[in-house]
Amino acid sequence: MPPFPVSPELEFVLDVDTERRRRGQAPRGSFLGRGPADPEHQLSGTLELPRQRSRACVTPTFQLHDGIRDKLRPIVVTLAYGIRGPGGHRGGRGAVLPPLSPAL
Repeated sequence: MPPFPVSPELEFVLDVDTERRRRGQAPRGSFLGRGPADPEHQLSGTLELPRQRSRACVTPTFQLHDGIRDKLRPIVVTLAYGIRGPGGHRGGRGAVLPPLSPAL
């Protein structure tokens, strides 16, 4: 396989207790080390993949809140991710297409 023209970056968002929050209940935990723009129940960031077939990891730290009453239902953590990059750009008629970006 030919190498990527640039190292792709993955954007990710971890979210805890989404369904509970939709019902108006507070999340039962929070992420430590999150950015200033992230609410306590979310952690977002980017991860660079230096080359094809390489692996990269993020190890988030999650903290349970004190006084949790619902101890029987699992705490669901969801992950959303995508490739960070320029948005769709339409050139004029006869414009040269940019190199293809990687796809998930």
